[in-house]
Amino acid sequence: MIRVLIVDDSPFVRLALKKLLSSEKDIEVVGEASNGKEAVELVKTLRPDVITLDINMPVMDGLTALAEIRKVCPECKVIMISALTKEGARETIEALNRGAFDFITKPTDYQELFNFKEEILGKIRSAYEAKTKTVEEAPPELIRREVEAEFSLTPVVAIGISTGGPQTLSAVLPKIPADFPSPILIAIHMPDTFTETFARHLDSLCQLKVKEAKEGEVIEKGHVYISRGRIHMVVRGTPANAFVNYIQDESYIYKPSADLLLSSAARVFGRNTVGVIMTGMGNDGSKGIVEVKKAGGITVAEDPKSAILWAMPENAIKTGCVDYVVRKEELPGLLMRLVQKVRR
Repeated sequence: MIRVLIVDDSPFVRLALKKLLSSEKDIEVVGEASNGKEAVELVKTLRPDVITLDINMPVMDGLTALAEIRKVCPECKVIMISALTKEGARETIEALNRGAFDFITKPTDYQELFNFKEEILGKIRSAYEAKTKTVEEAPPELIRREVEAEFSLTPVVAIGISTGGPQTLSAVLPKIPADFPSPILIAIHMPDTFTETFARHLDSLCQLKVKEAKEGEVIEKGHVYISRGRIHMVVRGTPANAFVNYIQDESYIYKPSADLLLSSAARVFGRNTVGVIMTGMGNDGSKGIVEVKKAGGITVAEDPKSAILWAMPENAIKTGCVDYVVRKEELPGLLMRLVQKVRR
């Protein structure tokens, strides 16, 4: 049973989340709090598995409460509740950097809550899984095959990432040097109001230029392109003139889809594609990895043991089409070695 503490100054949000979560057989709401101070005291006695924590509250705000909660119950997984605003995006990214597990958007009515029901429940369950599944129990290294990379053109790097993505990218991308010769495209599951702020946050940390990708934008080396949220980013054109295209496709659950990004990169760049799947829930990216491999490209998965949530890389590995399995701290070095292997 997943024991959840709901923390929010809005009675409506507390009631709505309680009704939603209590309807699930595997979830129990063990308490409610209307501010951060109450939450910290309840955490000491209840020791919940998962906490949904509002950011803007009286008495003690969510960011302050998060720090206190991590002191008294470091094993508790905290999911922030964020408003869909630029300020909410900045605060949420800060919370993730301070140790929050993930975030959900604050519902304004029951219809909005219903629309994101599966996403909310998925994040609650993923947080619990991350809390209870230890490193020793994590999936074994199913494959660690290294291939000799040889590209005819400067390759493109396409990355799919989800839960734990903001924290992971904030740790990995700053380690890639300014002379990195390839463009990097990233599909990350975030709201569309967050991605521009997140890109600017990464840009402040990185030597590479990081930006939210624009429709029709020609991709250039030395740039990192973050997909807008709630819509799919694909690559069109030719290797010499590849550009960003946004599409709607309701047949893909995750938006933006890592499968669509990696598959489209493979169609345009062929063997000159490096497909990477990192932390996240679900199996998004697994089909894309297969398409990159079919095109003759190189495929990489984060080692599930180093991932905040291992489902996405684990499922990619299970396809049997992954060439390299590396811990996230090893990824910058691997990418540098790979993209430098251009046939002269």
